[in-house]
Amino acid sequence: MMVDSRKTAREKHWPDTKGEQDFMDCKEAEKLIQPYVQGNMPEKEMEPFISHIRKCHTCHEELETYFIVNRAMAYFEDDAPDSYNLTGLLERDLEKKEEEARYRRYKDTFFRVLMLILVLFLVLLALHYFEVIELPWLKGLL
Repeated sequence: MMVDSRKTAREKHWPDTKGEQDFMDCKEAEKLIQPYVQGNMPEKEMEPFISHIRKCHTCHEELETYFIVNRAMAYFEDDAPDSYNLTGLLERDLEKKEEEARYRRYKDTFFRVLMLILVLFLVLLALHYFEVIELPWLKGLL
C-alpha cells in the first residue's frame, strides 16, 4: 500500500510521457546541461530543453546535480537567507529562462505578423499603383 502511494505522488511530479512526442530526447538534453548551467545555451534550444527537463526525472536530477556543483560555492559565500536552497534556485532559474524563451517566441511571432501585414500592404499598394486593382481609400494618397 505504501509503495503505491509513493508511486502516485512521484507520478504527479514526474508524469509518464510515453506516447507523447517530445521535442528532445535524453541524449540531446544531457549534451545541453553544461551549456545551460554555464549560461551559454543557444536560445533556440532553451524551450525544448526546459520542456524535456520538466518531463524527465532523470535529466532533471542530472541538471540539478550539475547546477548545485557549479553554483553552490557562489551561493554559499553569500549569506542570503535562501542561499542554501539550491533546488529552489534551480527552479527559479528554470522558470526565469522559460519565461524569457516564451517572451522571445511571442516577440518573434509579433514581428513576423507585423512583417506579413507590411508586405501585404506593399503588395496592395503596388497593385493599386499599376492599376491592377482599385482601392478607393488610396485614391487621394497616390
